[in-house]
Order: sequence, then C-alpha cells, then structure tokens
Amino acid sequence: MKPLRLAYIGPAHSVTTRRWAEWFVRRGHEVTILTVEPTDASLPVGFRQIDLSSVSGPRKLGRLFSVAKLALQLRRLRPDLIHIHYARGLAWGQLLAGVAPSVVTLWGSDVLEEQGAFKEWYSRPLTKALLRKACLVTVHSAFMEVRVQPLLDRSSVTARIGWGVDVARFRPGLDVTPLRDRWQIPEDRRVLFSPRSAQPFYNLDRIIQALPLVRRRVPRALLVLAESLPDRAYVERLRRLVDDLGVREQVRFVGAIPYRDMPLWLNLAEVSVMVPQSDGMPNSLWEAMACGAIPLLNRLPQYAELIRDGEHGYFTDPEPEPLAEALARALADPAERERMARRNRAVALESGNQDREMARMEGWYATLLAGRGAGWAPTGNVGERDAVPCAELPESST
Repeated sequence: MKPLRLAYIGPAHSVTTRRWAEWFVRRGHEVTILTVEPTDASLPVGFRQIDLSSVSGPRKLGRLFSVAKLALQLRRLRPDLIHIHYARGLAWGQLLAGVAPSVVTLWGSDVLEEQGAFKEWYSRPLTKALLRKACLVTVHSAFMEVRVQPLLDRSSVTARIGWGVDVARFRPGLDVTPLRDRWQIPEDRRVLFSPRSAQPFYNLDRIIQALPLVRRRVPRALLVLAESLPDRAYVERLRRLVDDLGVREQVRFVGAIPYRDMPLWLNLAEVSVMVPQSDGMPNSLWEAMACGAIPLLNRLPQYAELIRDGEHGYFTDPEPEPLAEALARALADPAERERMARRNRAVALESGNQDREMARMEGWYATLLAGRGAGWAPTGNVGERDAVPCAELPESST
C-alpha cells in the first residue's frame, strides 16, 4: 500500500504506543504521535512526537488548553487517518478537528468504570461521542468488546486486534546471567516475578504477604517486583512490609524495568504473577507466555479467554493464603511447567504475534481509505470489502 500520514493520539511514553508507531514507520508510513505524555527524546525510532502538555495554571484548565492545541495541530497536519490510543482526556480534542477518518483503540481504563473511567460527569458523553464518530473501534478481547457495546451505536464497527508481541525478542532460551549477577540471584533460586505497576491496584502487598507461606514449601523461592509507574508511598509501605515479614533477602525491588530487559526477566522467572483488581488483556501476559514464564492470575473472567487453569497457567484469589497455595503449586512440577511453556509459546506464535496483528491493522487502514477519502470505512472482510460511508456500516465486524 502507499505510505500514509498517520496521526496517533496517546501516551508516547508508553511502550505500547511506541511499538505501534515504530512498526508502521518500518512499513514506510509517516507517523506523528500527539501527546501530553512525551517519551524520552532518545527513544523514538523514526516517528515524530508533538508535546501538547501544558505546565501552567490549574490541571483541568491545562487539559482544556491541550485539547484545543490537539484540534489545531490535527488541522495543520491534515493526516490521512487519525488513530486514537486511549479514548479519553486529550483524545476528546479530536471531536473539534474533524479532518480525517478515525480509529479508536481501547486500552481498558479509558472505558472500564472499575478502573477509574467516567469519574467526571462529562467523561462518559465525551467518550461516547468519540467512539461513535470513529469509523472503527478496536478491542483486544471479547471481554472488552462486550463492555464497550453500551457506548456504541448501531452503526459502529468493532474489530478484535491485539497488542501483539515481538516473538523474536520475547522468546525462551535467553542468557540471564547478567541479571543474576547484577541482582545477586543464585541459580538455585526459584524466581517469582511481578511485572505490573507498583500501585495498590495491582495487589503487590498480597503477593509479598504470600511469600513466607510459599517458602515453607519452597524454601528457595525469591520474589522480584518491578516498579513501573510507582506510587511512592505504596512502594515504601511494601518495603516496610518486607522487613516486618522478615523476607528482605528473598525479595528484589528492581525499579522500572527497561523494555529491552523484560524478555530477560521473563526468562529468569519460573512464574509471572499478576493479580490486579481488574484488567483488560495485558501485553505482559502475552509476553510471559512467549518467554515461558507460567502465568499466575487473579480469577478474572477476561483471562479465561486465553488461559485454561492448569493447562496454560493458574488462577487464584488475590489473598495471601490462596496465592501462596497457587504459587507453590506452580513451582511444584518442573516437567508440567515445561509442558505449559511449550503450549504457551505456541499460542503466542499463533494468536499473539505482533507482526500479524499490526498487518491486520494496516489492512484496515488500507480499506478505510481505499480511494474514498475521509469518512469512509469497510463493510466485509479486510481485503474483500467495498468502501461505504461510515453511517452505512453494519453493527459489528469482529
């Protein structure tokens, strides 16, 4: 397909946004990320970012300035297509622009009330208007598709497109000696890894409370905690909890992990433990599966789309005693873990491959824009569709 001018709206500091942008840059497209959360200037590979953040005045007034700046920038850029990552806040400025067809990719906390969406009275109507204006809304799980339906109308089109994993980077068999040396983790330690953000929402305190119980059955167990997007007060409470429980030597707080190092940690770990209060379908789960770390998850229905208990990983309740029981079970049988790891790698290759998912997204871009200009979108399978006005689309095309 011919190169496109793509405008992405979303958090440029997020590796998820950057991976999408970098993939399309490699395909020859021109990508600009408009953001209030810019990435380090040394990180972008080939794409341009425009920082729309406002540092003066009250926070909500700053948001309004950023929204207005977004609308102006979109009118100046005149992209072929606008792709919104995270359907709230800054993204609402797209309602004022109207310069190109739009795609919205939902993340989870932008539309899930249990994760903080719609706290303000105006959030729901603005997000609903944004989604209904889009020519395509993409979701990464059946759970998200069901949850977003009340925000759509009968003309809305949805497609299931995952985040995707770079399966060449996230693979088993990597040399983890540098991590062991740096963090003083002997080879006989049984590593449990928590890759999620260091915030109360992710129940890291429950995982720590489970560790002494796990060590009664697996004395060499060691817990590694990532500290991305940390709540500093919460992290301090976690450190005090570690001391109070007497497990300081069995816990490693490893800070915010660079993306390049995440495959190494997922190779070092035997179990990747994630027990948040709610979730979408996190890429950290796919990455664990691609590398061979066995997922241990909160008993949330959305995970059951991908994980069968005892076949691909384990489910538990996020309380210390059931957590400890599940963690000890996950560590108990090396042969079974190896079988799970092989199954999970196959699933990641088949259903979570980033190249496949992004190629599907590129197919949608092409079909949305196929000789019709702004305001047009597809009605059948990508590559087999005639373009029709957005208003004439069927209810769903997942």
